[in-house]
Amino acid sequence: MEMRNEIKKLARIEEGPCPFFSLYLNTRWDSEQQRERIRLFTKNQLKKGFDRLKGREDWQKTYPEDQKQIERFVEGLVRRSYDEGVDGIAIFSCSAADTFLTYPSIMPFENEFFLSSLPVLRPLVRLSSQYQDTLAVMVETDSAKLFEISLEGLLAESSIESYVPGRHDQGGWAQMRYQRHIRDHMNKHHKEVSEQLTELFDAGKWKRVVLIGQDRTLANFKNFLPERVKQQVTDTFSMDFSEERSRLLRRIFERLFQREKEEVSRQIEELKERTPQKGRAAFGLNGTLEALNKGQIQTLYLLPSFSLPGGKCSRCGSLVLIHPPSRPSAFCPFCKGNIADINLEEEMMRSVLRQDGEVKWVEENVTLKENDGVGASLRFR
Repeated sequence: MEMRNEIKKLARIEEGPCPFFSLYLNTRWDSEQQRERIRLFTKNQLKKGFDRLKGREDWQKTYPEDQKQIERFVEGLVRRSYDEGVDGIAIFSCSAADTFLTYPSIMPFENEFFLSSLPVLRPLVRLSSQYQDTLAVMVETDSAKLFEISLEGLLAESSIESYVPGRHDQGGWAQMRYQRHIRDHMNKHHKEVSEQLTELFDAGKWKRVVLIGQDRTLANFKNFLPERVKQQVTDTFSMDFSEERSRLLRRIFERLFQREKEEVSRQIEELKERTPQKGRAAFGLNGTLEALNKGQIQTLYLLPSFSLPGGKCSRCGSLVLIHPPSRPSAFCPFCKGNIADINLEEEMMRSVLRQDGEVKWVEENVTLKENDGVGASLRFR
């Protein structure tokens, strides 16, 4: 399962007459009490959701079936009926549309529940935007481990063992020949690991490569990597080869998150430099909405604090800003269709994903903060 493709499929779901349940859970269990808290959170949120549906008989009819499916699945999580190797789970349910989807995450979500006419994607997109599919290789002189990692977790793991002779006590020329012999074995091992890493890299969707090992070992290993792989090396660090897998993966993700933050900040600064020359960039809500309605956006950048009321045309689908406390005009400024109130951030994000664009949530950025918390790179002007 490729998470970004799955997100785009969710974004393309059309609004229907029945409710869509979106539930995000932190399943990084610290104790049995934490499991019970998740079960109670789910039960209470579903009860509150039904209580809010007074006067919505159409939604009330299908609600119990979704409620039952979700509670059954969460009960399975709590009772360890499913994979314990994930720290978060996103659940989407609409029984009227025969839809029940679950997406595991190696990183935890905040516990949140949404009831809407469409799946609420912000938590899933936000987490997904902070990580890239990664190949990690842990290298020693005579062994290596390869990890294929995505947001869903560890997809595959493989080990490579090679024979490298140990030290001996002879000196002089014999010692030099022996050390050269050891080096030749290590080089052969590193070449084999490099070939396997490159084969995986060329066959897959990998955006990042992480190298783990001692500095001298990695310096030798890099000599065998082709340039196209070296260019995607995002991080290198040292960690004990016998470290527990879960701790290793958590360390990789923590460092990937920091590297992604740095990369996004660099991208935004490059966009800022383009703007005065009317390059392929937009900052501020008005300019970004205009580009979005024209289908120009390649990547949408949003601050978590971005939250403004908006409207959507029922005829052409254009998004417009509503200036509180005023109400939207009765008609779309582009086609004179009717305007309906919307959650602007969710609809902007959904629209970009439907146009095969990307969405990146940025934890903090001065440039975005000065421009309504939003900006975009454009496909064209």
